[in-house]
Amino acid sequence: MTFCQSCGKEFTADENFCSGCGKPRFSQTPIYAGVPTGITVLGILQIIAGILLAVFTVMVGTMSGMMGSFSHFGAMASVVGGAITAVLAVLAAFSFLIASALFSGKKWGRTIVIVFSLITLVMEAVSMTVGNVFAIGGMILNGIVLYYMWRPHVIAYFH
Repeated sequence: MTFCQSCGKEFTADENFCSGCGKPRFSQTPIYAGVPTGITVLGILQIIAGILLAVFTVMVGTMSGMMGSFSHFGAMASVVGGAITAVLAVLAAFSFLIASALFSGKKWGRTIVIVFSLITLVMEAVSMTVGNVFAIGGMILNGIVLYYMWRPHVIAYFH
């Protein structure tokens, strides 16, 4: 005998919907038990990128502070370095936020990865028009990420 998960009423053998609350007897969406391997890889890469950005933020902040003390660089180097440091710090925090969304299965995490992959794909295509042959590798990787993010088990994980 099976029971409705919503109201606890017992199903008869021929019922597909609960007579008490109307919920379907069987789940409409497939349930995925764990984090897909590719999502784990993307999350780890986001964490690594966040760590590298955080280290780079400290390095740029330190260098801009030291350059401001030299008279021939002036205060402009400190201002520009400070702005770059702030942008890098935001990017590092954003990278950790995306990793968290990927590991926790947030729907917006998948959306952000898809949007950024599309933007990067377009930027690499544009850079190839000026002769950047190294953009081919990035285009292939972003194509793989886009393909993977539309796989049924990945979509099910993010719902």
